[in-house]
Amino acid sequence: MSANINPIDDKPSGDVMHLEAMRSPADGEEDLKHPGLGQVVKLTPEEEARVKVIKRKIDLRMIAIVVIYIMNQLDRSNMPAARLKGFQSDLKMTDAQYSTTISILYVGYIIAQVPSNLLLNWCGRPSFYLPFWMMCWGAVSACTGVVTSFQGAVLCRFFLGFAEAPLFPGALFLLSRWYTREELGKRVTGLWMANFISNALNGLISAGILAGTEGKLGHRGWRWLFWIDGGMTVLIAFLTIPILPDFPHNDRWLSASDRALAQKRLTLETGEADDDAQLSAARVAWLCITDPKAWLFVFSLFGQGVALSFQQFFPTLLSTLGYDATKTLLLTAPPWVLAGIVAYVNAYVSDKRGRRFEHLIGPYCVAIIGFIIAATTTATAPRYISMFLMAIANAGYLLNFPWISAVFPRPPAKRAAVLAMVNSLGNLGTVAGSYVFPTKWGPSYAKTWAIMCACFVFGILMLLVLRMWFARLNRKMDKGLYVLGEDGNVRPNDALDGSHVAVNENLMAWRYQL
Repeated sequence: MSANINPIDDKPSGDVMHLEAMRSPADGEEDLKHPGLGQVVKLTPEEEARVKVIKRKIDLRMIAIVVIYIMNQLDRSNMPAARLKGFQSDLKMTDAQYSTTISILYVGYIIAQVPSNLLLNWCGRPSFYLPFWMMCWGAVSACTGVVTSFQGAVLCRFFLGFAEAPLFPGALFLLSRWYTREELGKRVTGLWMANFISNALNGLISAGILAGTEGKLGHRGWRWLFWIDGGMTVLIAFLTIPILPDFPHNDRWLSASDRALAQKRLTLETGEADDDAQLSAARVAWLCITDPKAWLFVFSLFGQGVALSFQQFFPTLLSTLGYDATKTLLLTAPPWVLAGIVAYVNAYVSDKRGRRFEHLIGPYCVAIIGFIIAATTTATAPRYISMFLMAIANAGYLLNFPWISAVFPRPPAKRAAVLAMVNSLGNLGTVAGSYVFPTKWGPSYAKTWAIMCACFVFGILMLLVLRMWFARLNRKMDKGLYVLGEDGNVRPNDALDGSHVAVNENLMAWRYQL
């Protein structure tokens, strides 16, 4: 029996490559739908070389999604900066009303994420789908510059969340359709770098716009902030349409043979083609809501979301250092620069080791130290240092998503729905976190930091349960007792599917990432 399979012939642009189309030259008609049944299935050296070229092409085009996400975070973060220059006072908001305005974004965000990812999987054209929604949220963000009341601000913020909802889970799903789980961590980090870049740039850009436009044409600087950022977002959305990739089976830039090869290498990882055309939306929803692993991730991300909600109030927290609004906005940049560096190194090592748990919780432990420092002192130097430690928490948070993609390998529609469900319901923590920064708790915010510490501990405990559960299932699969089923769940063995771990000489068995 041959150790390799022949290179794939060219396929039409719309065809999904199935493993049953791949044949061993020695066995002719042998069914390879489940690779590894008695043989090692892998790419030839020529195919490996082509894969490297394909990945370079896709990596370059994925820069567009990073640019989109930078604009997403800039538009979302305008309100805390605008608050320092009169947004809350001009609209005569109380602290509770301002918190509601901040948190209402996540209501629209939560409602739209799961149906949006299912729609993206169905339509199959991320290059049009994601820029369309980018144009929508840019227009809504610009409209925030004309509001004159609390009610108008809440309405704009709700629809901003609704329009932004497709981006992050859609981007994660797009990445998971192109990259293996060993490659995904660095790519998700690259996407999440947009968060660090936008947090670093937001203070600088906002300080410049707010200071330079105050009173221009009779309008406050915070209004110009929304108009300028919203207009730039719409323009950039148009520019990304021809650049963004679609899915491996229908991308417009790659040749037919390259599209087939891109599908083949992912098929070899999970033992099944990345195709789920026969699944109804109801079936996908049922697979998600009946999988307890998905709910443990939801509970964990809820706790993480509450603890990470300090990001929405970063300028407010830095204002407790006693500097004016412009200096405060400028001081927001350095913590995020450090966080970005730590995040990339952490994700790189995590990918190399093939582990997620310890690389996820490590930055959280650093952030907890930052919370404790902030709770126990209001002195300028240690308080500012604590902000650096808090920002590092994001280096852990971003690894949730490649881990989720790795442990829900099939079918793709379920993976898309789980990513959206976990991200959307987990963001309820961000909604709750919006209410733990009342000004009466300042300037120390000791109660707030205690809540943050408790929520991180809760999130870590949920991840620990998952890690122990995955390890237990892996041990059963090592013994040949369990295998990965067609619905993405592990069940008692009647055949072996999968990718990397050698079992019974040549049988390659999929394993949960720990």
